[in-house]
Amino acid sequence: MRMGWRTWGLAVLLAGGLAGSGGAWAGPATAHAHLALGLIVKLKDQTVADQAASSVVRLQASRRMAEPTAVQQQRMAAALKRQALQFKVDRPTAFAARLLHNAGLSTVAVAEAQAQRLRQDPDVAWVVVNELLQPAQATLTAPAVVADDPDFPGQVWLQARDATAGRGGVGNVEPAWNALAGRALTPVVVAVLDSGILTPPDLADRVLPGYDFVSEVEFSRDGDGWDADPTDPGDWLTSAEKQAQPALYQGCEVEDSNWHGLSVASVLAANTGNGRDGAGVLASLPGMVLLPVRVAGTCGASTLDVIEGMLWAAGVDYAGSPPHNPYPARVINLSFGGDGSCTDTQVGSVDWLFQQTIANLASQGVLLVASAGNGDATGQGQTSPTRPASCAGVLAVTGLNQAGFKASYANLVDGTARAAVAVASGDVQTVSGVSTLTDAGVLAMTNVGTQGPDLTNAGYRMVPTLVGTSFAAPMAAGVAALMLAVDPSLSVQELLTGLTTQVAPFPTQFSGVSTTCDASYRGNCICTTQTCGSGVLDALAAVQWAMAQADAHPGAAAFPASGQPATFLGEVTPSTSADTPSSDGGGGGGGALDVGAVGLLAIAAALNGVSKGGWARQGRQAAKPLP
Repeated sequence: MRMGWRTWGLAVLLAGGLAGSGGAWAGPATAHAHLALGLIVKLKDQTVADQAASSVVRLQASRRMAEPTAVQQQRMAAALKRQALQFKVDRPTAFAARLLHNAGLSTVAVAEAQAQRLRQDPDVAWVVVNELLQPAQATLTAPAVVADDPDFPGQVWLQARDATAGRGGVGNVEPAWNALAGRALTPVVVAVLDSGILTPPDLADRVLPGYDFVSEVEFSRDGDGWDADPTDPGDWLTSAEKQAQPALYQGCEVEDSNWHGLSVASVLAANTGNGRDGAGVLASLPGMVLLPVRVAGTCGASTLDVIEGMLWAAGVDYAGSPPHNPYPARVINLSFGGDGSCTDTQVGSVDWLFQQTIANLASQGVLLVASAGNGDATGQGQTSPTRPASCAGVLAVTGLNQAGFKASYANLVDGTARAAVAVASGDVQTVSGVSTLTDAGVLAMTNVGTQGPDLTNAGYRMVPTLVGTSFAAPMAAGVAALMLAVDPSLSVQELLTGLTTQVAPFPTQFSGVSTTCDASYRGNCICTTQTCGSGVLDALAAVQWAMAQADAHPGAAAFPASGQPATFLGEVTPSTSADTPSSDGGGGGGGALDVGAVGLLAIAAALNGVSKGGWARQGRQAAKPLP
C-alpha cells in the first residue's frame, strides 16, 4: 500500500482502510513487499569533540559532527568507493548520521546486502537500513453512507461503558469529559504522524502549524520534499504510473488516496457542540491541540522520515533538522508500523535506532502511542505487535469489537511484558466473510477525492464503517493528553502506569465467542492480559488517577523541569547545553535537552491566550497507516 511504514486500521499505522466512501470489509489486507529507501550511515568520530560526545549506549539525536560537511562527504565518498557502492543522495540527519539512497526503492534484502558491505569499512561506525512502513489497511466497499450525519450518538466508542448494552470494549470517554468539567486544565499538544492533514469545518481552530517530512519528491505528491505545509495532497498510485516507472514503484499497490491522517485527526480532535459531524476524544480541551506531521506519501512512510518527524514533533533539533518546532507535543500518535520485535540492541539495527529515538522522546516527557497492527493476509491478528508498538517505553494499542472481544484482525499484545491496552476499533466482518460477530465500525471523517482532495464542504464526509488499530491508537493518545491537561508534571513512565493500571477488565461472556485468544487462535476471541494488553482503555479511571496525582503535589512544574537529566536506555547523563551546529546547518535553537518551560509557554501562546488555569484526539518491513 504505502512506502515504508504500514498504517493499521483496516484503515492507519496499524488500522483499517478506505476504498472511497466506506462499506463492508471486502477482505484481508494484501501482503506488502519488504521495501527500503537506502541506508542511514554513521561515520566513525575522528575529531576530539566528536569522540568526547560519542556513545552507542547514550546516543543523542541532536548531535552534530564537529567536522565540516565537505569533509564528511569526502569521507563518505571514500568509504563507498572502497566498498564498490554508489548512491545518488547524501544528506545529514539525526544522530550525526547521513542518509544515502539512489532516488528509488529497493527490497530490504538488497539494502541489507549493501549495508553489510558498508559495515565492513574501517571508517563506518554503524549502518541502519531505512525500511518503509506501510498502513495495514483493509479495503472497504461502498455502502450507503449518510454524509455529514451521524454525530456523537453514533460514536459508541466514546460513550460510557455498558456491557449489558454491548459496550464492554469502549473507551468510557464521555464520563471523563463530565469529570473534567469546571477543572483548570493545562494546554496539551498531540502530534499525529500520518499522511498529512485536511481541515474540514469540524477541525476549525484545532490544528497547529505542522511540517511535511516526506523527503522524497517522487513519493510526496506535492512536488517537493520537506516543507512547512503538512497538507495531505493525496497518496494515490495509478496503474499507468506504476507501469511507466516499475523500478520506482516496485512493491507499491495501485490505489486511490485514503486520507488516513484526516480520519485519525478527527478521532482525536473533532470539535463538539457545533451541530456538525462527530466529536473527538479531546473535545473537552479547547483551542489548538493537534500538531500534524506528514510522514507518509505514495507507497508509505520511510523509517527515517518517521524518526525525524517524531524528534521534530517533540521539539528536539538535530543535524539537518528543519526550523525548531515552537509547539512541542507531549503525546505522539503513530498509526503505522513495520515488522520487528524491537528487541535487537545491536548497533546499526532498526530496532536499536527506534530504541534510541524513543529514549530521546522520553527524556523530553513525550509519550509515543502506536497501533499494535492489523494482522496478516489471512485476516487474523499476528501473535505480537508491529514495530514501534513492540518497543519498550511505547504504549501499544490493539483493537476490540465494541462488545469487548478481540477484533478479528487485531494483533495480540502481551500486557504482562509491555505497556499495552485495548479499545474498540471497529470489526465490520470476520475472517470467514460470513458472521454475525460484527459491530458498526468507527465513525470518522474522510474526503471524497480519489486522487487530490475535494476541498469544498461537500468533499468531506463521515464514514461509519472504518476498522483497524489505526483508530484505537488515537483514542488512547487522547486519553493520555487529558491526563497531562490535569497534571503536566507526569513523566512518560507515570503516564504508562496510569494508562495500564486504570483499566477495565476484559469481558468474558459473549454469545457466539467462546475461544480464548492464544497463539493458535487469533480471530474473534476472548481477551486476557497476555493477549490484549492490561485491560480495556478507561478514560474516566485514567483521568481520575491523574487528578489524584495532581492533588497530591499541587503546583508541580511541567515535565521536564529545568535541568532535568536526559534518560537514555535506562542510564542518566548530566544535563548539557545544546550541541553547537556545524556547517550542516539545520534548525538552530533548542537541543535534545532544551525544551522545558520555554516550549510550554509557546504552546500556551499558540492556544489563543487560554491561560494555564483558565479552562472551566501490519506485518511488513514497510510501515503503513492503521485505521
